[in-house]
Amino acid sequence: MSEYGTFYGVGVGPGDPELITLKAKKVLGRMRCIFTPATTKHGKSRAYEIAKEFISPKAVIKTLFFPMTIDTKICTRAWGKNAEQILSILMKGVDAAFITLGDPMTYSTYGYLLKTMQSLYPHVNSITIPGVSSYAAVAASANLPLVQGKEVLTLIPGNTPRRKIQQLLSLSDTAVFIKHSRNTKNLLHLLGKRGRYRKLMYVNHCGFEDQVITSNPSPELLEKTEYLSLLIVKKSSR
Repeated sequence: MSEYGTFYGVGVGPGDPELITLKAKKVLGRMRCIFTPATTKHGKSRAYEIAKEFISPKAVIKTLFFPMTIDTKICTRAWGKNAEQILSILMKGVDAAFITLGDPMTYSTYGYLLKTMQSLYPHVNSITIPGVSSYAAVAASANLPLVQGKEVLTLIPGNTPRRKIQQLLSLSDTAVFIKHSRNTKNLLHLLGKRGRYRKLMYVNHCGFEDQVITSNPSPELLEKTEYLSLLIVKKSSR
């Protein structure tokens, strides 16, 4: 049996191509096959738009469809099907890379895909290249230190139940809500229950050219739920 190619997971950062790491650029430049994620079968890949200038013109680009659903059975089927497509390239002895927004190991589709690959094809070598996360890029662009000294930083996905959000806020000096959703719409109300806060920052299209940062957003603005949005909350010092 011929030797399998290596499977790479590459984080391409939050949106600005200049934030792609040197290692990621090097890997992308030599790949003969690049897999990109899409949430619709004919949708465009934001990850590809970020990384395309570093991808070899000779590379074959393949889009993998990942349905936006919480149905475990549907997701598991999609992960397995996509893993099969990747294996069909690797079994030819060709290296392949899957590109993803931000960092591959932080709330990324790649994490599920990697777990599936490791479960179904444990003989395949996998290498992950980290990327700049959206919240780190936003904090830098706003000149906002997230935590210092003994302060605690908590990352909270937008679909976290409200009761758990309240618990996490009580334990955190800074909380970053990844992927603002319906559960974080009433964040101002939740913050009122938990006491004072120094800063609430809403970021839309984080990491891209049309990024908008709003300090202390209105309840009306928080009614909007965009996939590429996040919230940063910092407590008041006592």
